Amino acid sequence: MSDASVAPAEAQPVPESINDREFVLVSSSGSAVSTESPTRFRYHQDGHMIWGQYYGDTVSVGRFVGRRSGNVVSISFAHRLVSGGEVVLGHAESTIQWNAEGTLELYETFDKDGQPQVSICVEADRCAAWPELDPALRTQPQLDGTTFILEESSASTVAAEPTRFEFSENSGVLWGFYYGDTVTSGHCVGRYRDGVLDEFFVHHVIASDATLLGDSSTTLGSRADGRFELVEEFVLDGVPGKSVCVQAV
Repeated sequence: MSDASVAPAEAQPVPESINDREFVLVSSSGSAVSTESPTRFRYHQDGHMIWGQYYGDTVSVGRFVGRRSGNVVSISFAHRLVSGGEVVLGHAESTIQWNAEGTLELYETFDKDGQPQVSICVEADRCAAWPELDPALRTQPQLDGTTFILEESSASTVAAEPTRFEFSENSGVLWGFYYGDTVTSGHCVGRYRDGVLDEFFVHHVIASDATLLGDSSTTLGSRADGRFELVEEFVLDGVPGKSVCVQAV
């Protein structure tokens, strides 16, 4: 555990950062939980930005992004199911708290098939090595390892050094990191299928020192010179917009 001894639990403030902490799923009202290979989550935090990865039990590959406000973490996620291979998108909200045993836990609420559900994850020792992703499961056309540059946006004027997006992808789950121009840093996750990227993202804005959440639907196309093009319609903290990115070569 990251905290060797915590007693009494209720007297301890929760950590201001959960960066590099890992949690395992121990109960869920939405499904049975594997005791042999429960879903494992690794969280990263930078300021109010949250992002991370997960796998295990019914999930082969999972990624999430979100924002922390006090002890509450709101995330959006994408994961591929072991059975059937469907890529699922969703949202959840977790409260960071100590349980009666003095272990840090995430008390999560989410919807499944339109019904409210609750799950609990508890902090666990860090896993020495996470499973390697199978390169044979990268989707075609291949976006894994690609970089895109923002060319135009309705949200702002594009600077001489525009925002750069670096993508990874496996099993239909897409995730990435972006930075530059008005953005200090940002993270995105989503689903890639049939030439469309459905994404969730979080980033820190330089000018306002704010951490913003958004979602987007992006069409993947090709230019005459063979480079990929991303035409994105997005909503950033409630404000709609459109942008165009082109593949860097």
